Amino acid sequence: MAESGFAAIQRSQIEITIGELLLSSDYYMRESIVERLRHMIAHADPSLDISKLSEAAREELVEVGLLPEQ
Repeated sequence: MAESGFAAIQRSQIEITIGELLLSSDYYMRESIVERLRHMIAHADPSLDISKLSEAAREELVEVGLLPEQ
C-alpha cells in the first residue's frame, strides 16, 4: 500500500519530534518526548512507512525501544 499524504505528514512530525529528543538532555523531558513518540506511532495512519524515516531517526527509535532492531 502506498503511503498516504496524511501518513507523510505524520512521518515528518515524527522526524521533528525525534530531533527534539536528540536535542534534549533532561531525563524527564526525554521521557515525555518518548511518550509523545509512542503515542504518535501507535495512532499513525496504517499506510505510514517507517522505512522512509531517516537512518538516524530509525536508530534513535531502536535505541529508545519503540522500533525493533533490524
